[in-house]
Amino acid sequence: MASVALWSFAVFLASVFAGLLTGITLTPKYRGIIRAAVWTAGAVVGYFMAFISYSIDLYNDAVGILGLSALVCIVPQFLYKDSWSTKLSISLMACLIANVSTFMLCGTTDTLVAPALGFIRESPYDMENLVFFIGLKLVIYSFLSVLYARFLKKTIHRTIEAVGGKMAVFLPALFISVVGFYMINLVTNSVGIYPDSVWFFLLYITVSLIFVIEFWMIFYSINQSAKTMKTTAELSVATNIQKSMLPCIFPAFPERREFDIYATMDPAKEVGGDFYDFFMVDERHLAVVVADVSGKGIPAALFMVIGKTLIKDHTQPGRDLGEVFTEVNELLCESNSEGLFITAFEGVLDLVTGEFRFVNAGHEIPFIRRGNGMFEPYKIRAGFVLAGMEGVRYQCGTLQLEAGDKIFQYTDGVTEATNKRNELYGMGRLGEILCKHASLPPSELLAKIKSDIDVFVGDAPQFDDITMLCLEYRAPMKGDIQ
Repeated sequence: MASVALWSFAVFLASVFAGLLTGITLTPKYRGIIRAAVWTAGAVVGYFMAFISYSIDLYNDAVGILGLSALVCIVPQFLYKDSWSTKLSISLMACLIANVSTFMLCGTTDTLVAPALGFIRESPYDMENLVFFIGLKLVIYSFLSVLYARFLKKTIHRTIEAVGGKMAVFLPALFISVVGFYMINLVTNSVGIYPDSVWFFLLYITVSLIFVIEFWMIFYSINQSAKTMKTTAELSVATNIQKSMLPCIFPAFPERREFDIYATMDPAKEVGGDFYDFFMVDERHLAVVVADVSGKGIPAALFMVIGKTLIKDHTQPGRDLGEVFTEVNELLCESNSEGLFITAFEGVLDLVTGEFRFVNAGHEIPFIRRGNGMFEPYKIRAGFVLAGMEGVRYQCGTLQLEAGDKIFQYTDGVTEATNKRNELYGMGRLGEILCKHASLPPSELLAKIKSDIDVFVGDAPQFDDITMLCLEYRAPMKGDIQ
């Protein structure tokens, strides 16, 4: 009976170790004295569960491994604040650590050292060996507790915070690991592999190493999921910020009868490198910008913000657009460590005279519709891209718009949209759909183009941002505003 009591205590220590790791990891709900009382009550129940079980069958570890592990998982649900999945995950993880360290360090050390010291004569359940085994466990568990608190606990906390306490997806692997340890122990007991067996050390060191690797993979999986969730959240924020930087309230100028304008941007990734802008330079001048940053993702989006801000800040009443792009180019070249560049088109419409001044830095040529006619590509000479090279000088062009004329500008994501057969949407198809719906207002026209692109592309992935802008000059501005 004394052997049963000591063996029960030796096995029970593993659950104490698991409970300790669980307790120092989770967030307390009650005062320390209450937690200590509940854990003590659970420990008493757990020890007597093990004692009764081993009194019936000394070789049956069902209660010793599964029963006590269940107890370690149940108690934290009442004592700590964290989500139920977090509490269960930490408890199972602690049980897994306790099982691995018990067999890998305590059991194998006992197998190698105890016989040499004469503690095992007839059976590993000899009183001398059980006392030695308990002392060995106390030393190893104490050492591992310090290591856990010093190095692993903070990492686990960061991981839990990163996934927002939603640990349910990781529970099956942890549960299977704990149960798996019991099943291996059950099989080895049934074939007579005990601590006094020559196979015990080799088998359990191998099994423990497997579970160490599995534990690392589970923890690595959790961390990768946490990083993915964090990245997704950050990209979501970046997407919202980018959208908020582009004019997105339409009609944009409901009080103005001289023009109508509409624009859209559909990024290929969460954040894109394309951008559009339109703003009143003064009471009689409307500026429109469409641009495309080389590359995609966060770097392109950040460069887009810089480019958009610079162009808008330097577009001033009466200032030549060639000078605007020349100065913006110099500033972009100074802060271009990533080697990015921007193709950009900017135009400023005089609402009184209909004069449309523009500058093109390597961008697509616009389509223009005259009166009730059809859209036609407007052949203009494109200058060099922005941020591509210092010292480039840009020239401003001019065209005359009449009431009813429309300008359609876009990025290459429109004409280079590709279907599954690797065919490009192209200028020809774009011109056809523009002419087919030329009489529609800008908002409806852009919707028709996007629908046509979607039909053409089908299920093929979108490789580039798709940005479009349409400006309709409806009527000259009345008055003598200078």
